[in-house]
Amino acid sequence: MGKVIFVNKQNLKIARKNVGLDIFNASKKVSTRKDIVSLWESGEELPTWKQLEKIAKAYNISELVLVSKENIKENRDIPDFRVGIGMGDKNYVKKLIDLVLKRQEWLESTLKKEGYKKNKMLGSGVNIKSPSELAKYISKILDIDIEEIKTISGSGAHRKTLNYLIEKAESQRIFVGKTIAHHSIPVEHMRGLFISNDYCPFIVLNRKDALSAQIFSFIHELAHLFRKSDSISNSIDFRDSNKALNSEEIFCNKVAANLLLPEEEFEKDNYFKNDIDILAEKYKLSKLFIFYRLKDLNKINDRDLVKLELELKEESKKNVMNNKKKKSGGNYYNSMKDSNGALFNKVVANSYYENKIDYVKASSLLKFSVEVYG
Repeated sequence: MGKVIFVNKQNLKIARKNVGLDIFNASKKVSTRKDIVSLWESGEELPTWKQLEKIAKAYNISELVLVSKENIKENRDIPDFRVGIGMGDKNYVKKLIDLVLKRQEWLESTLKKEGYKKNKMLGSGVNIKSPSELAKYISKILDIDIEEIKTISGSGAHRKTLNYLIEKAESQRIFVGKTIAHHSIPVEHMRGLFISNDYCPFIVLNRKDALSAQIFSFIHELAHLFRKSDSISNSIDFRDSNKALNSEEIFCNKVAANLLLPEEEFEKDNYFKNDIDILAEKYKLSKLFIFYRLKDLNKINDRDLVKLELELKEESKKNVMNNKKKKSGGNYYNSMKDSNGALFNKVVANSYYENKIDYVKASSLLKFSVEVYG
C-alpha cells in the first residue's frame, strides 16, 4: 500500500506522548527501524497507510486524527472516529480520505494565491454547547429555511431538498462531494465524511445511501464542520443510551435532529405510525429518523415500539438497496461531476479557463475532460 500524502507531525508527536511512548518503543510497534517514528515526526519521511494504521492502534486513536490538519492537545481524550468501519473496508475509506486530501492540497494553494481568507464557518460554533442552539446557529448562518423545505414536493423532492442544502453550504465555500462506484464503501460503514481545512473544508456523502438519509448525514457533517471535528459517520441514532457511539457523534446527530425537525414543529402530544408516514413525506426524511425523533421527544404512541423500530429499520434497508439499483450504470461524466461537487468543479474549471493550470492538470483533478465541463 502506498504512502499517505500528508501526516500531521504535531499530532504524531502529541499522540505518542499522550500514551507515554518514547521514539524507540513507538518505532518498534511498526518497524525494525529504530528511528522511523522520528523521521515521520520531523517530516523527513511519510508512513504508508499500513504503518499509519499500526501506529494509530499503538496510540489508541484514529488514523484520521493523524492526517487531519486540526491539532490535538496533550493529554486530551481523543475521540475515536472509526465508528462502524469494518476491517475489510478500511482501505476503501483510506483511499477516499487520500482523494479528499489531494483535492484540499490543491484547493488551499489555489485559494491562497487568489487572495481568499480562511473559511469563517469552520469551528465557529465550537463554543455552543447545546445541540438545539447550534442547529439554530447553522440555520441562521447558512440561511436554511425549514418552511421552504416543506414546500418542495413532487417527483425528485428528496433530491431537490438535498441540492437545496448543499447549495446553501457551497455558497459559503464549503466543498461537498459524493462517493462513486469504485470507492466501494458500504453505507453501514460510512454514511458521511468530513475533513477540515482552513480554506477548503470538505464533506463527502455516500451515494449508495437513500436520499432521505443523505439529507440527515449532510447536516450531521455540517455540525462537525461548525465544531471543527473531523469525522467518519455511519449512524442516525442520537439517543444517549446508544453506547456504540461516542459523545461527539451523538451530539452532531442531535444537531441534525434539531435542525431538520425542530421540537416546535410537533404540535400534538402523541403521534402514531400513520403520522410517521406523513411527517417523512413532509420533511423529506426517513421514517426511521422520524421515529427516533418522536421517541426522543416522548411523543410517539405505539403499543409495540420495538416491533415498529424493527419494521422501520427493515424498510430503511430496502430503501438503501433500491437506491443502489437506481445508481448502477449511468453516464460517467455526470457521475464524476456530481461526485466532485459543483464548487470543486467550478474552481478547477475557472483555473483552467483563466490559464492558471493546463488541460492535463485540470482534467486530472476533475477525472474527466475539462473541455466537456466547459
